[in-house]
Amino acid sequence: MKAFKLTFLISCLALFGCGSGSTKNEKTKNVDEIDTLTDANFKWPAPREYQVVDDFLDGKVADYDDVLKEESLSKIPRDELEEPSDVPKSIDKAILACYRGDYNYANNIFDSLLKEYRKNPIYWNQVGNCFMMRGDDRKALLFYNKARDLKKDYAPPINNIGVIFEKSSFDQKALKSYEQAKKVSSFSLTPVFNLAQIYAKYGFIEEGKQLFESMVRLNSKDQDALHGLAFLQMVLGDYNGAIQLFDRMPSEYYLKPEVGVNLAYTLFLSGNKGKAQDVLSDLKPSKNEDVLAYVSKIRSLIK
Repeated sequence: MKAFKLTFLISCLALFGCGSGSTKNEKTKNVDEIDTLTDANFKWPAPREYQVVDDFLDGKVADYDDVLKEESLSKIPRDELEEPSDVPKSIDKAILACYRGDYNYANNIFDSLLKEYRKNPIYWNQVGNCFMMRGDDRKALLFYNKARDLKKDYAPPINNIGVIFEKSSFDQKALKSYEQAKKVSSFSLTPVFNLAQIYAKYGFIEEGKQLFESMVRLNSKDQDALHGLAFLQMVLGDYNGAIQLFDRMPSEYYLKPEVGVNLAYTLFLSGNKGKAQDVLSDLKPSKNEDVLAYVSKIRSLIK
């Protein structure tokens, strides 16, 4: 999954809570500062309205060359991402900090940008992404809906709501979200990828295959799309065609258990048991229980 109308009450104009408490001396010292305040101190700056260019990170954030990684930093390993301090725009710093797991740093930046970006759906979508990465899908959903309040046809939060539905096993709702995101943003491939995976999951092989093929036509180096297409070719019994697609991927990609296990199974089905065993022996460990169970099943089959 890739990982893009309720308003949210902001206490003290801060997204993530506001601190309280000060000493008596501090309160006395601040009286003079309060006396100098004027109406200008309480005026909000003009909001930064949505611009398509803001959907793209300004500058290089990592070494990558597949389409899905251009749309979602979740596809890039954390250690390959640039430091937030290395990118120029504050909103980009916050986004990178979230994907690197530095949530406190991201929170501080998001808080500082609230006034400027309060009417910008990009901002609320990215705050939602931060909460989703923390595992707080309920709060993420609030912020995704806030982004949609500001721009109904904005694909990222629509797609991301679909991800939450899919994580919660509401696949039919997820499917509708992905279809809507694809409809309102013909240039975005993340909803296409998610749609293809749902189709494949429920046995709509040809429909999923067509979507993966459309992605590969757009970028022949898109490893995720190549893997999805190779898997469906294997399911259809075209083992040689599937192996040819795997051959177009860099060999280090086979080390990923969710990829290498499908290559190994395809090789086994094509009659190359020895090579299949070699691929399985090189797999990196996985923390995903479903992947571990699948790998274990294939290992027991290819003994």
